[in-house]
Amino acid sequence: MLPEVRMHPMPEIRLRPMTGEEFAQYRSRLVTGYAAEHVRAGDWSLAEAETLASEETDRLLPGGADSPGMLLRIAETLEGEPAGIIWIALEHRPGSGQGGWIYDIEVAEQLRGKGYGRVLLEAGEREAAGRGVAALGLNVFGSNTVARHLYEGSGYEITTLQMRKHLASPA
Repeated sequence: MLPEVRMHPMPEIRLRPMTGEEFAQYRSRLVTGYAAEHVRAGDWSLAEAETLASEETDRLLPGGADSPGMLLRIAETLEGEPAGIIWIALEHRPGSGQGGWIYDIEVAEQLRGKGYGRVLLEAGEREAAGRGVAALGLNVFGSNTVARHLYEGSGYEITTLQMRKHLASPA
Protein backbone atom coordinates (compact mmCIF):
# COMPACT_ATOMS: atom_id res chain seq x y z
CA MET A 1 0.00 0.00 0.00
CA LEU A 2 1.38 3.42 -0.99
CA PRO A 3 1.64 6.14 1.64
CA GLU A 4 -0.87 8.96 1.38
CA VAL A 5 0.59 12.11 -0.15
CA ARG A 6 -1.08 15.39 0.73
CA MET A 7 -0.74 18.12 -1.84
CA HIS A 8 -0.74 21.64 -0.47
CA PRO A 9 -2.50 24.15 -2.70
CA MET A 10 -0.23 26.73 -4.27
CA PRO A 11 -0.57 30.12 -2.61
CA GLU A 12 -2.20 32.93 -4.56
CA ILE A 13 -0.74 36.40 -4.93
CA ARG A 14 -1.39 39.68 -6.70
CA LEU A 15 1.38 41.78 -8.27
CA ARG A 16 1.22 45.56 -8.23
CA PRO A 17 3.68 48.32 -9.10
CA MET A 18 6.10 49.37 -6.37
CA THR A 19 5.52 52.87 -4.94
CA GLY A 20 8.26 55.47 -4.53
CA GLU A 21 8.24 55.05 -0.75
CA GLU A 22 8.51 51.26 -1.06
CA PHE A 23 11.36 51.72 -3.54
CA ALA A 24 13.36 53.81 -1.06
CA GLN A 25 13.11 51.03 1.54
CA TYR A 26 13.81 48.33 -1.05
CA ARG A 27 16.84 50.18 -2.46
CA SER A 28 18.42 50.36 0.98
CA ARG A 29 18.01 46.59 1.56
CA LEU A 30 19.04 45.82 -2.02
CA VAL A 31 22.31 47.75 -1.86
CA THR A 32 23.27 46.24 1.49
CA GLY A 33 22.43 42.68 0.42
CA TYR A 34 24.07 43.00 -3.01
CA ALA A 35 27.24 44.40 -1.45
CA ALA A 36 27.36 41.56 1.09
CA GLU A 37 26.91 38.90 -1.64
CA HIS A 38 29.80 40.34 -3.66
CA VAL A 39 32.03 40.45 -0.58
CA ARG A 40 31.09 36.86 0.29
CA ALA A 41 31.80 35.79 -3.31
CA GLY A 42 35.21 37.49 -3.18
CA ASP A 43 34.39 39.95 -5.97
CA TRP A 44 34.59 43.17 -3.96
CA SER A 45 36.39 44.29 -0.82
CA LEU A 46 34.34 45.27 2.22
CA ALA A 47 35.65 48.84 1.90
CA GLU A 48 34.31 49.31 -1.66
CA ALA A 49 31.24 47.05 -1.68
CA GLU A 50 28.53 49.51 -0.53
CA THR A 51 29.72 52.21 -2.95
CA LEU A 52 29.88 49.81 -5.91
CA ALA A 53 26.48 48.29 -5.12
CA SER A 54 24.93 51.75 -4.77
CA GLU A 55 26.43 52.97 -8.06
CA GLU A 56 25.25 49.89 -9.95
CA THR A 57 21.75 50.13 -8.49
CA ASP A 58 21.48 53.82 -9.42
CA ARG A 59 22.75 53.10 -12.95
CA LEU A 60 20.14 50.38 -13.47
CA LEU A 61 17.28 52.20 -11.75
CA PRO A 62 17.78 55.91 -12.50
CA GLY A 63 14.06 56.59 -12.17
CA GLY A 64 13.57 54.54 -9.04
CA ALA A 65 10.38 52.49 -9.13
CA ASP A 66 9.46 54.14 -12.45
CA SER A 67 12.72 53.37 -14.29
CA PRO A 68 12.08 52.80 -18.01
CA GLY A 69 12.20 49.17 -19.13
CA MET A 70 12.04 47.84 -15.58
CA LEU A 71 9.28 46.02 -13.73
CA LEU A 72 9.47 46.52 -9.98
CA ARG A 73 6.54 44.66 -8.50
CA ILE A 74 5.24 44.05 -5.00
CA ALA A 75 3.53 40.71 -4.37
CA GLU A 76 0.71 40.54 -1.87
CA THR A 77 -1.37 37.66 -0.61
CA LEU A 78 -5.08 37.83 -1.40
CA GLU A 79 -5.52 39.14 2.15
CA GLY A 80 -3.16 42.07 1.39
CA GLU A 81 -0.16 40.75 3.35
CA PRO A 82 3.24 41.62 1.78
CA ALA A 83 4.55 38.44 0.12
CA GLY A 84 7.61 39.60 -1.81
CA ILE A 85 9.23 41.64 -4.55
CA ILE A 86 10.38 40.91 -8.08
CA TRP A 87 12.57 43.14 -10.28
CA ILE A 88 12.72 42.33 -13.99
CA ALA A 89 14.43 44.20 -16.81
CA LEU A 90 12.32 43.83 -19.94
CA GLU A 91 15.48 43.83 -22.07
CA HIS A 92 18.77 42.71 -20.54
CA ARG A 93 21.08 44.37 -23.04
CA PRO A 94 19.04 46.67 -25.26
CA GLY A 95 19.30 45.67 -28.89
CA SER A 96 20.87 42.27 -28.13
CA GLY A 97 17.71 40.20 -28.48
CA GLN A 98 18.69 38.26 -25.34
CA GLY A 99 15.36 38.78 -23.63
CA GLY A 100 14.65 40.05 -20.15
CA TRP A 101 16.60 39.68 -16.93
CA ILE A 102 15.52 38.92 -13.38
CA TYR A 103 17.63 41.13 -11.16
CA ASP A 104 15.98 40.24 -7.89
CA ILE A 105 13.27 38.11 -6.36
CA GLU A 106 12.58 38.31 -2.65
CA VAL A 107 9.99 36.42 -0.60
CA ALA A 108 8.82 37.83 2.74
CA GLU A 109 10.66 35.98 5.49
CA GLN A 110 7.51 34.66 7.20
CA LEU A 111 6.32 33.10 3.92
CA ARG A 112 9.53 31.37 2.84
CA GLY A 113 9.37 27.63 2.23
CA LYS A 114 5.62 27.76 1.48
CA GLY A 115 5.63 27.98 -2.33
CA TYR A 116 5.56 31.76 -2.61
CA GLY A 117 8.91 31.92 -4.44
CA ARG A 118 7.64 29.71 -7.25
CA VAL A 119 4.32 31.59 -7.49
CA LEU A 120 6.11 34.96 -7.49
CA LEU A 121 8.53 33.79 -10.19
CA GLU A 122 5.64 32.51 -12.34
CA ALA A 123 3.70 35.78 -11.90
CA GLY A 124 6.76 37.79 -12.95
CA GLU A 125 7.27 35.52 -15.96
CA ARG A 126 3.63 36.00 -17.02
CA GLU A 127 3.87 39.79 -16.74
CA ALA A 128 7.14 39.86 -18.71
CA ALA A 129 5.68 37.56 -21.40
CA GLY A 130 2.64 39.81 -21.64
CA ARG A 131 5.01 42.66 -22.46
CA GLY A 132 6.62 40.72 -25.30
CA VAL A 133 9.61 39.21 -23.46
CA ALA A 134 10.41 35.82 -25.04
CA ALA A 135 13.03 34.60 -22.53
CA LEU A 136 14.32 35.51 -19.07
CA GLY A 137 17.82 35.11 -17.72
CA LEU A 138 19.24 35.62 -14.26
CA ASN A 139 22.36 35.29 -12.18
CA VAL A 140 22.48 33.43 -8.90
CA PHE A 141 25.40 33.28 -6.49
CA GLY A 142 26.72 29.73 -6.18
CA SER A 143 26.21 29.67 -2.42
CA ASN A 144 22.48 30.42 -2.75
CA THR A 145 21.27 26.82 -2.95
CA VAL A 146 17.63 27.69 -2.16
CA ALA A 147 17.41 30.05 -5.15
CA ARG A 148 19.28 27.63 -7.41
CA HIS A 149 16.77 24.90 -6.53
CA LEU A 150 13.85 27.25 -7.26
CA TYR A 151 15.21 28.28 -10.66
CA GLU A 152 16.23 24.79 -11.76
CA GLY A 153 12.84 23.43 -10.65
CA SER A 154 11.15 26.19 -12.68
CA GLY A 155 12.91 25.23 -15.92
CA TYR A 156 15.87 27.62 -15.90
CA GLU A 157 19.01 26.13 -17.40
CA ILE A 158 22.66 26.92 -16.74
CA THR A 159 23.97 28.92 -19.69
CA THR A 160 27.36 29.88 -18.22
CA LEU A 161 29.16 28.79 -15.10
CA GLN A 162 31.91 30.76 -13.40
CA MET A 163 34.19 29.03 -10.93
CA ARG A 164 36.97 30.20 -8.62
CA LYS A 165 39.56 28.67 -6.34
CA HIS A 166 41.26 30.68 -3.63
CA LEU A 167 44.97 29.94 -3.48
CA ALA A 168 47.14 29.94 -0.42
CA SER A 169 49.60 32.83 -0.28
CA PRO A 170 53.25 31.83 -0.66
CA ALA A 171 55.01 31.71 2.68
